[in-house]
Amino acid sequence: MEEFSLKAVETKLKGPSIEQIVFHNQWAAVAFDIYHYNSKTEIEIEIDGKVMKLQLSWDSNFSSAAMKEKKDMANHGGVALAWFVMSVLLDYGYVEQTEIGTGVDYRFRKSEPADDDLNFMDDFHYTEISGILEESQSNKLSRRIKEKHEQISRGEKSGKSSSIIVTLFSQPKTVKEIHN
Repeated sequence: MEEFSLKAVETKLKGPSIEQIVFHNQWAAVAFDIYHYNSKTEIEIEIDGKVMKLQLSWDSNFSSAAMKEKKDMANHGGVALAWFVMSVLLDYGYVEQTEIGTGVDYRFRKSEPADDDLNFMDDFHYTEISGILEESQSNKLSRRIKEKHEQISRGEKSGKSSSIIVTLFSQPKTVKEIHN
């Protein structure tokens, strides 16, 4: 089984600062640490219908005293896993956050746009991201995936190249699906 670390995002992804990447990775670490031990777990990652299992590790050597809010664990941790999937597994090297109301959270490119590239907006792949700590009767992974597709459909980026990425930390599983 192939082994990966969330830390790999730091060298693979441009756009956010190292500190921003570490911030999200730390929230993911806190979320994972609730359910998994020794700062690693086997995770199932489904990318556009293809399932892979890998060993994922993270750095838990930091104070989590100010990181107790479960909603933040799920939200920021979900971003960390989406950035991991897109940069480490799918080789997207650049990300930008989008505005609220667009129907997506981030836009990715294979490479960083040049300052003089006037057509760089055409090359983005848009993503709507979510995280769930654990499933409940009203909060299931399948339901969240459906909701995220509906959110893209209602937003201004509907019709653009886009995906949803949802992570369930307790299981653990991350699903990336192309939005049609």
